[in-house]
Amino acid sequence: MERRRFLQRGAVGVALGTVGCLGSGGEVVVTVSREVTVQPGTGWIREIPDVSDPGGSISYISRSQVPFDVYFFTSEKQMHRYDAYTSGEDPEKHPTGDRDIGRTATETAGGDYKASTKNDGGRQAIDETGPYYFVLDHSDYPAAGGAWPSDMPKRRTIYLDLTVTRQRFGF
Repeated sequence: MERRRFLQRGAVGVALGTVGCLGSGGEVVVTVSREVTVQPGTGWIREIPDVSDPGGSISYISRSQVPFDVYFFTSEKQMHRYDAYTSGEDPEKHPTGDRDIGRTATETAGGDYKASTKNDGGRQAIDETGPYYFVLDHSDYPAAGGAWPSDMPKRRTIYLDLTVTRQRFGF
């Protein structure tokens, strides 16, 4: 009788432990959930550590009352070229970053602007090695396909909900 009770408790413990590992989804390495202010001609930049080994994902939703772009640069070289452009230089290339993750905000039915990962902020795999650079852009950087009007407001306030996760394997 005692042996049966011991085995039942052991089986329940192993099952619960497995569910906890499968349901955890990984280790959160970056989380931002707040309004950020972006001055004209610049971008709000968040460096993100490499999550390629064993794998990682990103999810975000960003909203504002005015248009903006989101860039997800997957190399320091790309980031340096963006930084050079927004500092007044004219780099040879204008990299777009990972356009599967980054995008131009689009106007919603409510009249505000929104950019997000696919499936309304769902997780997307990060396929490149890092470090990575997440940028909320308020400049005329031409890589997204268009420049903003020259009468840009003094600043943009953008609400950002961003999560980057590194996968965890094992217990």
